[in-house]
Amino acid sequence: MQIDPKNMPPAGEPSAGTPDKKPVTPLRRAGQVGLDLINPFSDLKVIYRTGVLPTAARFKLLRELLAERSTKRETLNWAQAVERAGKPIEQLQKTYKIIRAAWWCLMAVPGALSIMLLLMLMATKLDLPSSTFLRAGMAVLVLAVMSSVGFVKALVATYRLWQLQEQRVSEDEGGTFKDFLSETRWCRQVLSLGTAR
Repeated sequence: MQIDPKNMPPAGEPSAGTPDKKPVTPLRRAGQVGLDLINPFSDLKVIYRTGVLPTAARFKLLRELLAERSTKRETLNWAQAVERAGKPIEQLQKTYKIIRAAWWCLMAVPGALSIMLLLMLMATKLDLPSSTFLRAGMAVLVLAVMSSVGFVKALVATYRLWQLQEQRVSEDEGGTFKDFLSETRWCRQVLSLGTAR
């Protein structure tokens, strides 16, 4: 394709196809950048539409689902709970004692190991290479987490045993977890496998 030199505008005049643009001065460019920094509403609007609104809608849906689940749950009294379990009380107590002992072992063994490893780290006065110290610190952390999981599960089993012994299950009977925490020395019971009261 050849360009006809007769149709070309003289040098210095804008062509018919391009709009007349003003030259961008450094002061004008600095003003545009400053305005974009001070007034980023267009960016905020996009972030709000694509991020905040969908997240808020999901949290609202989750809240509604949790509210439905909590309202559907019925409260049972002691007799109804024992009847629904379908097992004698002695068998339930034996089962929960075995469960508590298993979780207590998971609490005690890693807990003791993490304490011993922490004491050994303190005895070295941190004169270990950084990679060894980091590995030992991670091992202490993992063992402590395992021990805390065992503690929480043993606490739940102790709470269930307390409900069986006191024959209280519902809120009206005073058998909630808050009642258990306020009426017993729960930490001592968990650590001593229920031998201390």
